[in-house]
Amino acid sequence: MPKRYESDRDWLEKHLRVLMDIGKKVHQFDTQLPASEPLHTYDKGYWTGLKLICLNYYLPTYINILGKNHRIAYVDLFCGPGLNLIGDRKIPVPGSAIIPIEHHGTKKGFDFHLYGDKNNGYINALKRRLECFASIDSCSFRMEMADAGQEDANDLARRAPDILSEKDIEHCLVFVDPEGLELKWSSLEYFVSNFPNSDWIILFPSAGLPRLLGRKDEAAWKTIRGFIGPGSENLTQHSSEEDAIALYQKNLANLGKDISTEIAVTSSGSFHYHLIPAVRKTCAGSPWFASFMDVKRRIESLDSEILNIVAQQIDGVLGTL
Repeated sequence: MPKRYESDRDWLEKHLRVLMDIGKKVHQFDTQLPASEPLHTYDKGYWTGLKLICLNYYLPTYINILGKNHRIAYVDLFCGPGLNLIGDRKIPVPGSAIIPIEHHGTKKGFDFHLYGDKNNGYINALKRRLECFASIDSCSFRMEMADAGQEDANDLARRAPDILSEKDIEHCLVFVDPEGLELKWSSLEYFVSNFPNSDWIILFPSAGLPRLLGRKDEAAWKTIRGFIGPGSENLTQHSSEEDAIALYQKNLANLGKDISTEIAVTSSGSFHYHLIPAVRKTCAGSPWFASFMDVKRRIESLDSEILNIVAQQIDGVLGTL
C-alpha cells in the first residue's frame, strides 16, 4: 500500500497531543498542592506551543543517534518554571526543561541535565514539578540546577564546560530561549570554544530587533552588539532583521556551527521569532540535523493561532471535519 501523506494539520495534532498530555500531568500535580504553595507558570501566546513542538520533535533523533555511543547532556540556560499555560485558553504544556525528561523510560535519554534561570520563583517551581517524574529511575540520569539569583545565563554558560567535563559528558544539546537579548555572544563563544561537541537551538527574538535597530541610544546598540557578536558594529538603523540573523548565523559558522537554518514561528499580526538550530558538520553529514528541515517546512506553513483550534479539537470542545 502507498504511504499515507500526513497533512500539516494531522502532523500538528499528533505532536501537540503529546505535549498536552504531559502538560495535563504536570498541571494535575499543581492542583494537588496546598493553596499556600502556588507555583509560577510561563504564560505566553500559542506560538509557544510551536516552539516546544520543534524541540520535542528533534530530541528522539538526537538521542537515538548521539546517545547510542556517547554520554550526552541537555543544557537549558533559561529553563523556566516547567509549565506553560499558553494562549487565551491557558492550555497546559510542559516547559523546555520538562520535555527532555519525558524521553527517559524504556529507552535511553540524556545522561545529565543542566538547568539555569535567574528567576528564583521559576527554579523553585521547576524543582517541585520534577516530583511528577519521581518514578523515573534516579540512576538513569543526573541533574544540576544553578543557584537562581546568584548567576544568570552568561555565568552558567561560562561554568557549563567544566560541569559537563566533570560529568564525563561527551556531547550536549543546548537550548537557549531568552525573552530578550540576555545571552551575550562572548558567553556563547566561551561555551563553544571550551566544549565544541555541543549542538544549539537558539530562539532569535526577531520581532523585537527592528525596534532596537531603529533606536539611536548607545545602550540599545550595546545590547545588540553584545548579543550578535563580531560584525554587529557594521549594523545601522537601516539594517533589517534578516541582516542581523544572517550575521548571527555567520558568527555561529565561524565557531564551527556551520550547519544551521532558521525556522520562522509566526502569530497573528506582526509578532514572530526565529528558532536557529546550529550544529557542527561531521564526516557523516550530521544526520540528526536533517529532521529540522521537515519541521521547518511544517512549522512555517502554520500560523500559531491554528494551534488553539487543534487544541480544542483534541479536548473535544470543537469537532473536526
